[in-house]
Amino acid sequence: MGEDGPTQKVSLISALQPIWYRAAAIASGCLLQLGADIHWEGLEHIPERGGCLLVSNHISHFDPILLGALCSRPVDYMATEEFFRVPILRWILRSVYCFPVDRQRMDRQAVRTALERLRAGRMVGIFPEKGIRHGCQSILFDAKLPDSPVALAQLAAVPILPAAVVGSDQLYEPTAWLKRCRVFVAYGEPFYVGKREDRQKATWKLQLAIKSLFRELGRRYRIEEREYPRSAQERWAEVC
Repeated sequence: MGEDGPTQKVSLISALQPIWYRAAAIASGCLLQLGADIHWEGLEHIPERGGCLLVSNHISHFDPILLGALCSRPVDYMATEEFFRVPILRWILRSVYCFPVDRQRMDRQAVRTALERLRAGRMVGIFPEKGIRHGCQSILFDAKLPDSPVALAQLAAVPILPAAVVGSDQLYEPTAWLKRCRVFVAYGEPFYVGKREDRQKATWKLQLAIKSLFRELGRRYRIEEREYPRSAQERWAEVC
C-alpha cells in the first residue's frame, strides 16, 4: 500500500498537467493581449494530432507564448538550458512540457528527447537560430537556416510546421504596452521531408516558407519599418 503513494502522486500530476498547461497558455496569452494588438494567421494549418515539428524565427522571449496561445494542443519547446539552472524556472518550464538544450554544442540528449516526443505524437517547437536574432542575423533576412530542423523531422518522419513572428520585440519597450503595439503570428502549410530528400534543398524550402509568411504579413498589414525586429537594447533606447 505504501508503494502506491508515489505512483498515485505521479499519476495525479500527469493527469493535471494538460489542464495546467492550457490554463497557463490562456492566462499568459490574455496578459499579452492587454498590451498588444495581436494578429494570428494560418491557425487552420496546425495539425490536430500526430507528431509535428514547429519551426519559427525568434525575436523575443514572448515568442513561445504567442505561438502556443491559440494552439489547440500543447507545444513542447526546446529551451536553452541556462533557464533550467534556476529552480523555479526549471519547475515552470518542465510543467509546461519544455526540455533543455545546450546551444553551445551538439546536445544529443536534447535530440533524443525531441525524437521521442515527436514519435509519441507530440508537437515539438524549436527556434533554430540558437537565440534571439534580428536584422541580418535573423532567418527573416540574411541569416542562413541550419539543416537541423529538417534532419529532426526527417528522422522522426513528421511534418514541419513553419511559422513567423513579427513585432513581439516591441513588448520590451514599456510604452508599447500603453499604446498596444501590433504583433503578428503566422503559420504556414505543414510539409513532410522524404527519407531520401536532399536536406539542403528541404532547408531552403523551409526558410523560404518562413520568409514568405513574413513578407505576406508585411503586405497584408502594411508593417512599418519601426515594427521590424530589433534588439531589446534598441527598444529600451527608444524610450530613454
